[in-house]
Amino acid sequence: MSTLAHELGHTMHTYFANKNQPYITSDYPIFLAEVASTVNEALLIDYVLKNIKDPQQRLSILGNFLENYRTTLFRQTQFAEFELKINEAGEKGEALTGDKFSEIYLDILKRYYGHDQGVTVIDSLYGIEWAYIPHFYYNFYVFQYSTSFMAAQALSEKLLSGKDDMVKKYLAFLSSGGSDYAIPTLKKVGIDMTSDEPFNIAINKMNKIMDEMEKILKQIKN
Repeated sequence: MSTLAHELGHTMHTYFANKNQPYITSDYPIFLAEVASTVNEALLIDYVLKNIKDPQQRLSILGNFLENYRTTLFRQTQFAEFELKINEAGEKGEALTGDKFSEIYLDILKRYYGHDQGVTVIDSLYGIEWAYIPHFYYNFYVFQYSTSFMAAQALSEKLLSGKDDMVKKYLAFLSSGGSDYAIPTLKKVGIDMTSDEPFNIAINKMNKIMDEMEKILKQIKN
């Protein structure tokens, strides 16, 4: 169901953009595309949680949502840092060997997962993980997953608040296609990606998810 909601977000975006824009401005960038699809997922999860009371089911849904934060907001940022580091190495004229890539990747992986602090033990074998991730063969692609996920969480929270004619603004966002750059397009719907607000809203939402999971686990234990 979550996958269906995600893809229907793309469908809605394309439908409204094609309906309201001329051909030349109907297409939209990847960054905005992932906002539309992820907003749909967030709205679905909110609806499901409002209608499910069983603690085990809620724990499963919340845990899955928290995993989305890990794999999208944090892991894609980790991937983007790896892309930046290998490109910086290339600009310095350093040899870009597989061993060098693995060394850079493993160092970043350990930092992100708290290896030196004893939070998670990262085996050196994971240094080769970069080799099977196809997005690294594009030009700085992965950061858009992280930033669009953050924008989508902030946007979904504003939609659910019911304030400031958000539904009307959101439909205008879907209808805008590629008629403007991504940052000003999002500003029109109340999401300013040049400010801290989207990040703070997304992280606050993540903290609430963890708080409820801890509460449910405590109840189950008792």
